[in-house]
Amino acid sequence: MFSRLRPVFSALPWLVLAAMIGGCAEYGFKASVNPASEKILQKSIQKEFDLLVRDFDSLDGKGDMELCAPVRFAVTRFAVYQALEERKNAGMAQMTRFIMRARRALTSAQARFRFKTCVDSDGDGLTDLAEVRRHKTNPNSADTDSDGLPDGAEVRRHKTNPLLFDTDGDLLSDGEEVLYLKLSPKNPDSDRDGYSDGYEVTRGTNPRDHCSRPRRGPRFPGPWKKCRRSITGKKIRHRGVVGRIPGRVPLPLFNGGNSNGLLNT
Repeated sequence: MFSRLRPVFSALPWLVLAAMIGGCAEYGFKASVNPASEKILQKSIQKEFDLLVRDFDSLDGKGDMELCAPVRFAVTRFAVYQALEERKNAGMAQMTRFIMRARRALTSAQARFRFKTCVDSDGDGLTDLAEVRRHKTNPNSADTDSDGLPDGAEVRRHKTNPLLFDTDGDLLSDGEEVLYLKLSPKNPDSDRDGYSDGYEVTRGTNPRDHCSRPRRGPRFPGPWKKCRRSITGKKIRHRGVVGRIPGRVPLPLFNGGNSNGLLNT
């Protein structure tokens, strides 16, 4: 994904020393540093600053870190930009604080990304990073396609398309099939009687019972599941006939001219 940041920085001891010296000076203590040591300190601070800016630019260009840990990355960006603006006028101690604060925030953001503890802004069970990079869903909407199922449930549990309102094209939303009708959102004909689940719902027959089917209408190409009969000759039906969903507006048979393989008989 990206090159790992260095866990141990060669300039860190010098940064700590610069902070200690600068801190003493700020509180009125005289800290005598010979010109050679001061030059080494300034060179080390500049080296660490250049390394910080390079690491930040490489991560900022990809955008993955910002999607994973936006707050920590914002803190890092502020500290880096502040250091860029103030480096000409800031002393060694102040620059050291800028660099160490930015490095801590950057390391924390990197740890979240490495251990996959990224934010989930909409609470749908998918991280913002996974939604944007892998599934192309909206990280600020728990149900991108507005079918009644959260994006995370569609991807992980039901294996449906979180970008499609009706994955199997039977004129029933994925949420209606899973939550109300107990049908398969990936099979347009759950009982294999040749009639789509949506058509059976609008006709008042049971899409879970292959013996309960419309007398006529568009039908999928066969073979179809045959209706079994008991010893007395009666059809064996499933209990719980599914009728029209309360408050649901009946949908036309074909949506946008797409027949989904149905044949008129």
